[in-house]
Amino acid sequence: MPVTLTHDTSIDYDILGDGPPLLLISGLGFGRWCWFKQTPTLSRHFSTITFDIRGEHNFARGVVDLAAEVIALLDYLGVEKTHVLGTSLGGFVAQELALERPDLVYRLTLVCTSYGGVGPEPISFQALGRMLGWGSLSAEDATRRGLETATSETYRASNLEEFDLIVRWRLADSSSLSDYSQQVAAGARFDASRDVGNITSPTLVVHGAEDRYIPVANAAALAEAIPDARLRVVEDAAHLVFIEQSEEVNKEIVSFLKPGKLRKTWMPQLPPVKQGTKQLIERVEAANQKLVSFARSRNPRREQSSHEPSGEQQAKQPRKDDGAHETRGDRKPLQKAKESPAFGRLKGWMQRQSQVPVGWARKLRGWLSR
Repeated sequence: MPVTLTHDTSIDYDILGDGPPLLLISGLGFGRWCWFKQTPTLSRHFSTITFDIRGEHNFARGVVDLAAEVIALLDYLGVEKTHVLGTSLGGFVAQELALERPDLVYRLTLVCTSYGGVGPEPISFQALGRMLGWGSLSAEDATRRGLETATSETYRASNLEEFDLIVRWRLADSSSLSDYSQQVAAGARFDASRDVGNITSPTLVVHGAEDRYIPVANAAALAEAIPDARLRVVEDAAHLVFIEQSEEVNKEIVSFLKPGKLRKTWMPQLPPVKQGTKQLIERVEAANQKLVSFARSRNPRREQSSHEPSGEQQAKQPRKDDGAHETRGDRKPLQKAKESPAFGRLKGWMQRQSQVPVGWARKLRGWLSR
């Protein structure tokens, strides 16, 4: 179903499954077809949202414009908060979304991506050339060479027919040269290395150990930069790790996003100083409550504003066996609190002291009367 953005652009989207929403953002040159190994599994747990942005774009602000289009889709669908999963360039968009609109992002999964910029290990010149199709004689040759670099030899050897199918899908759903070039430029300008530390969403970073487009050192740096992020490196997989090792990746994603698992893992912990302050406040509040209760129990002359007790007082009063409410006349008189031995001795001493002047007065009257 299409959603019109501008006169020249629109968004086609699909929603599969029930449960909490999960937005999937694909990478450079890939449409929503690339999630063919995710949606069957993830839609059993979540309402998966996949989309394609159609038409000619204007990415003057780079990834910010891509994130704005995603926000427009979520607003249209009425999604107030969602899990977000982004791969490659889609991982840049997911990070931008988590930074600019943290109110929209519940939990964040970043697959085969980085925080942009130079990074600890940049892409090699050879891999960059194959990604951009330099030296290719046809579109099919460029696409095949790019996908070969994006996958591991182990995957291609065991899934040759599936790999050929991915090549055909990529060719059939390829964007225009102008749009592709703008996306490449947007990704090249993206640099969140100084900002990802401000991401507040719980984050999972998944990466293929043999990724040649974004070497694994960049994933480690990304996971280290985001507070409390988890890193999962998958062996025998390259840049398309979510396709190459889909079963393992899907299991990791579901385990991370399921509420019960994540609630235990991401329970916020207060620093020791704040924890001590919190305990002190709790002890003071408890002492204040005991003091108020003691003061009320020592003031039997306290009167109610009406003859009928309030709802809160009724809830605190025990009910009689016959179901009738207790009245003021039915209440037993208050009993004096039992005095402690120390208080009794003090009271006796004070009484004896008060009797001394009285005794001397009696002796004086007797002496005068004689």
